[in-house]
Amino acid sequence: MQDSLTPDETDLRLVHALQVTPRASWHQVGRSLGIDPVTAARRWQGLVDAGLARVTAYPEVRLWAQDHCNAFIEVDIEPTARPHAVEVLSRIPQIVSISVISSGRDLFLTVLTPDLAGLSDVVLHRLHGLPGLRRTRTHTVTTVYGEGNHWRLGALEPQRRGRAGAGRPTGSRAVWKPHHRQVLRALDDGRRPAAEIAARTGRSGSTVRRWLGEMVDGRLLSLRCEVAQPITGWPIAATFWARVPPDELDRTATALTELPEVRLCAAVTGADNLVMTLWLRTLGDVQRLEAELARRLPALTLTDRAVTLRAVKRMGCLLDETGRITEVVPVAPWATS
Repeated sequence: MQDSLTPDETDLRLVHALQVTPRASWHQVGRSLGIDPVTAARRWQGLVDAGLARVTAYPEVRLWAQDHCNAFIEVDIEPTARPHAVEVLSRIPQIVSISVISSGRDLFLTVLTPDLAGLSDVVLHRLHGLPGLRRTRTHTVTTVYGEGNHWRLGALEPQRRGRAGAGRPTGSRAVWKPHHRQVLRALDDGRRPAAEIAARTGRSGSTVRRWLGEMVDGRLLSLRCEVAQPITGWPIAATFWARVPPDELDRTATALTELPEVRLCAAVTGADNLVMTLWLRTLGDVQRLEAELARRLPALTLTDRAVTLRAVKRMGCLLDETGRITEVVPVAPWATS
């Protein structure tokens, strides 16, 4: 890397390759990029040490929303109480993402719990006990159409994308079991070798490799190469709320996931039945995208929009004010208070 905030083109191509195949061996990565495996490993460690990239692990949210509980929570809080609230909430393993946003809201949370009882515990006991809390608004997710682990940096040539993309999940759907939860808890680093996971769980390396295979092939586990937003070329994050007639919802949401700006698109309960989070190149792209959506998707009515003032936590990764990854709080939907 040239310096801690300006990775070069090879670094960006490396990140893109690991976005496609997060646990690929360094030999596979080096071959796909045309570089030495040792060089690939060294560059990746430099990115991790600088807080610019990290592979995270969490439940596959599209399936999770079908069988468990996924929710967005808007939190209004006294300004002087916000720093304390952020510190407390960032340590709760069920709260996987936290943003400080504009447009009449203070915090926007993404929460994963096993069921509604777990969500109620987070809202009624963890949130409602915060000093300075004004109110919360909870929107449960009914369908996730697209999420951030499919977002790509765009640094790889098309032919190299194909090489890097080998080995995607193809198995039938699995069910979460206690040993899968053990593996998830040990994956604060999504590239942690099976031997290290085995040492943490008291199992053999071959057993852990088999369990990892079950989780990935069975679409229980998402592995995502998270990248510090300022180095992506898409430094602006925004959230749009929308209303879509029920008979147009699937078609409209599916079309939204094809837009390069859309990181997450989910149907939710409430009058506004669709939420999307976006990464944009400039603030002016908010207005440009609104006009594009009005032209391309007439069934969609945007009801509100908010710009992210600061991302505090993203899928378990704690972020500093520059957007760098400083620490990981492993995602644990089953954690107890």
